[in-house]
Amino acid sequence: MKAALIYDGNCGFCRRWVARIRRWDRGGLLDPLPYQTPDLEARFPGVSRADCVARIHLVDERGNVHRGAAAGREVLRRLPGGTLWTLPFLVPGALRLAERTYVWIAHRWGPLGAHGNPPPPSGCPLGDREA
Repeated sequence: MKAALIYDGNCGFCRRWVARIRRWDRGGLLDPLPYQTPDLEARFPGVSRADCVARIHLVDERGNVHRGAAAGREVLRRLPGGTLWTLPFLVPGALRLAERTYVWIAHRWGPLGAHGNPPPPSGCPLGDREA
């Protein structure tokens, strides 16, 4: 079983980042999946659509659920050369700081972001802004 990367399929920002991840994932270790998939909660009991609106999720091969910055760390860990990018997470408190940064970016790109646009209908705080 591959790790499932769950993202907002209606969010342009999210779709562009997932496209980059697909190109980087030459080994096909990740299965990107929009949270709008009809059977999402049946396939992944530890994941709710409501939580997916605010953060990406990664469900690993053992069924463990990682959210937000922790999901980003797990994505990087699985990509070629990505382990190097995960080294900063070894510093005590780094994951907490990364999560705060993740939330800050989501809010900055969201309704109060660069162009002051209202949030998209999908509810994703990242909207359709450029990555």
